Amino acid sequence: MDSKASEHAQRVAARVTADADGDAWQEHQWAVARFLSGSRTAVEEERWRKQLNEWRERIVASLAADAYAEVAESQDLLLSWLLAELGRGDGALGSLLALYPLPRPDPEPLPVSGTPAQTQTPEAGGEAAEFYFADVFAFVTDYLAVMIRRPLDGTSATWCPHWWEHPEAGARLSALWLAWEHLRHDPALGMTTWWIHHADPHLKVLMDPRQGPFAACSPEGHAREPLGPLPVEPYEPT
Repeated sequence: MDSKASEHAQRVAARVTADADGDAWQEHQWAVARFLSGSRTAVEEERWRKQLNEWRERIVASLAADAYAEVAESQDLLLSWLLAELGRGDGALGSLLALYPLPRPDPEPLPVSGTPAQTQTPEAGGEAAEFYFADVFAFVTDYLAVMIRRPLDGTSATWCPHWWEHPEAGARLSALWLAWEHLRHDPALGMTTWWIHHADPHLKVLMDPRQGPFAACSPEGHAREPLGPLPVEPYEPT
């Protein structure tokens, strides 16, 4: 297994253990159960959710008794579960990173214009400019979610906090991020182009409370039964 995958699993195990006795536990329980089940079946995910709840109860009892060695053992147990799932294949690491992105340095504050204060276009033949946001998760969390303000009442607009669970939303938001990274180098019309020709049409679809990918969800949480894929029949050439 890649050492970076092991390091990230250790990071996640430590974070979940630290939050086991706090308000963030329910979100961790959902995320970790989903990862450990590999999204294979709802039954397996529910089994992991119950097992994680028992795991948490042991940690809470250990903390109450100041038995920190037992807390460390519970953390090691969680780590072993994470590593076992990571060992199933390369796709497992991507799933874990989607639920628990790598820590990243804070970007420089954006001015009111919504773009970095200094932008430089790479010279012809030179190296491509580095991304301002490390990935689409940073872009949505640190930029889009801060800039976009809408009445999320389920009538005029809606949203799902676990947007990455929706393939269409992930694809559209990734496209928005990459377009923003490209157009930010145009100090004159870049952001106008991004807003009018990219952000506005994508957000109109994403936030549509009836026909958008989040129609089954709400700003309060991800639906247990989100919208399914389009029905298709296998193509058989005649």
